[in-house]
Amino acid sequence: MEACRTTGLVSLFLLLFWLLIPGHIHGQQTSEQEKYHVDSTLFVYYQHCKAEIKSPSVMQMLDTLFLMAKEKGDLRMQAVAISSKTDHFYFGPSFEGQEDSLISYTNAIKDFARKTNQPQYYYFAWANRLITYYTKQKKLNLALYEANKMQQESESREEIDGMQNCYQALLRIYQSKELYKQATLYAQKLIDLILKYNLNKYNMTNKYLELSNCYLRTNEPAKAWKALEESKLYIGNELNQGAYLCGLLRYYIHTKDMVKARETLKETTQLFSKNTELRIKRATNLLEIETNYYIETGEYDKALRIFQQAFEKLSQNGFITPTLYRTRGAIYTAKKDYQKAIESYEKAFELSDSLNSAQEDIAVGEFATILGMEHLNLENKELIQKNQEIQLETRRHIIILLCIIVVIVGIMFFRETRLNKVLRRAKDAEQSASRMKTEFIQNMSHEIRTPLNSIVGFSQILSSKISEEDEESKEYTTIIEQGSNHLLQLIDNVLELSSLDNGTTILTETKIELNEFCLQCIESAKSLVKPEVLLSYQPEKSELYLCTNPARLGQVVLHLLHNAAKFTEKGSIILSWHILPKQKQIMICITDTGIGIPQDKQNFVFERFAKLDTFSKGTGLGLALSRLIMERMGGKLVLDEQYTDGCRFILVFPI
Repeated sequence: MEACRTTGLVSLFLLLFWLLIPGHIHGQQTSEQEKYHVDSTLFVYYQHCKAEIKSPSVMQMLDTLFLMAKEKGDLRMQAVAISSKTDHFYFGPSFEGQEDSLISYTNAIKDFARKTNQPQYYYFAWANRLITYYTKQKKLNLALYEANKMQQESESREEIDGMQNCYQALLRIYQSKELYKQATLYAQKLIDLILKYNLNKYNMTNKYLELSNCYLRTNEPAKAWKALEESKLYIGNELNQGAYLCGLLRYYIHTKDMVKARETLKETTQLFSKNTELRIKRATNLLEIETNYYIETGEYDKALRIFQQAFEKLSQNGFITPTLYRTRGAIYTAKKDYQKAIESYEKAFELSDSLNSAQEDIAVGEFATILGMEHLNLENKELIQKNQEIQLETRRHIIILLCIIVVIVGIMFFRETRLNKVLRRAKDAEQSASRMKTEFIQNMSHEIRTPLNSIVGFSQILSSKISEEDEESKEYTTIIEQGSNHLLQLIDNVLELSSLDNGTTILTETKIELNEFCLQCIESAKSLVKPEVLLSYQPEKSELYLCTNPARLGQVVLHLLHNAAKFTEKGSIILSWHILPKQKQIMICITDTGIGIPQDKQNFVFERFAKLDTFSKGTGLGLALSRLIMERMGGKLVLDEQYTDGCRFILVFPI
């Protein structure tokens, strides 16, 4: 039983060696390229970097990989480039400052991974590089300190990658410290986490075997057997099968079932003999279990021979421990070769003393480092507290400043309120004056229109009574009639402008057929068009119904047609319309080849009483009134500035 316990340490070192070899960490790169669709150029260059990972030149190569990935916008490969720098210091030969470099680049990848939301690289570098490095160097207190920090952070953030990595790290640490109760707890937590979140199960066989081994160390064979049975469910290849058989053989040796142990040893040996990968990765593990078997069966010569093979392999990898010498001493004692037994025990004591001394130095250094970290954390907390006090003082000043601003705003608001009252009174007075003006215009217009209608009527009667021979009298009565009509039109326009200025709404609820409406306008304007001018109509569709105010729209269109006829001596006048589907509007155009309007006068013509030619007939209110009517109908009247062969007026209003 003692021999079985002592050889457990050997298996522990073998486990660490297997976990820390580069191939175990990076063996999935090809499948990873397919899974994440890695750019082939980046992948090939990364493979080249990986092959040179121990070379100092790889640092510059990884910087190049980072820049290449940045140009392609691949954040994952950028993280891989930084993470591979930790690989360089982790797998490279030992040198002064190695640990500091590893810490520095671990922090660099953690910072980048957190900024780019890639927690898998954040926790991978922390657990599998920094913490595993501490475990490998036997700085177990430092490893435990970092692993506990990782556990608190990952569980508080509920980040599965972090929990998986920290449970694995804590399992290794407690195995190294031979605290198998705690190791069992984290082995089970790791398995539960993988099953709960359905994580990658390719290595589940080994995880259950680790749990089984921990149960054997705590002398719980029933639970160890249950874990072995579970591991068998995940066997996917001969490597897993070999690991399972080694675990089964260890269990039978522990429970003294030597018959089944013999059968299992035979099966395991046959499998190892035909599988090269097993012999490379698991040979030492099998040899130490086989040594225990022969010690239990009393075949000490075979035990010594197998032990020597295991001892040579472990010597090559630097895993010689006092336990190995004690195991050899126990074998020599059983063989009654006491001289060699004494030599083996002396070696064990000598190595144990030196290791204990080294461990004490390491522990002192670890605790000093941890105390230093705690001191830094305390200083950091003090700085945070001071910063909070400064922020509080700043907020206090801000509050005082805000109070002053509120007072100033209150005063300004009071003044603004008073000013608004004054302005409101002025506005009311202005509206009252406007109403009085409107009423005056309406009353005066009514009083003027009545006698004007009489003048127009009697002038028409006089004109009809005068004979055709009396041309002079005929001319005078015609002038009287035209002047009266002109004055009547002026009064009507003034009244209409006054009404629209007061906010009179124009209803647009009458349904019309546009082509019929436009043809009526064309017919009304024909008599005004000069002989050498062609009046035409160009519709976009043969039929279009819309809701509008036909009287008001006709007033505007007729005025524009009259204007075109008035100023066009020859050429054409075209009435056309087009639908603007995106704006849900219709556009009516009146285009002529007349004298046109100069560029600098195109806005002026829409002003009230505006006339380009003071000697021409008209009141100068037509365009101003037309634009106001269109605005009250929800549309607009504009002059096409791009058209230079005459004038083109455009009416735009909703369909």
